[in-house]
Amino acid sequence: MILLTSPEPAEDRVEITVRGDLDAVKGAELRRVLGGLTAATVELDLDQVVFIDCAGARTLLRADEHLRGLGQEMVIVRPSGPVLRLLRLLGFDSHLLIRYPGGAVGASRTPPGH
Repeated sequence: MILLTSPEPAEDRVEITVRGDLDAVKGAELRRVLGGLTAATVELDLDQVVFIDCAGARTLLRADEHLRGLGQEMVIVRPSGPVLRLLRLLGFDSHLLIRYPGGAVGASRTPPGH
């Protein structure tokens, strides 16, 4: 399930909560949701993602690149253990902006493989 929530109207950000699996099917749904957003900051809450595969990880990477191309920012907040583990294994954690529990933020914004 993907839930879209908007905080105060004055804030130029939106939060999207992804629940369950983040795979090719859910990735397509997430791309559709992200395609229509105009907020300057998009926060993806991945705390409730119990499974992520390479297709889901690629969706996150491509979504980040797409939003940055539009002048928007994507921040992954509260990544679950499976999400963080796969992003680290793939090296995507050095490219994606991730807000860790406790408020720490990390990413080098260097594309994977470069």
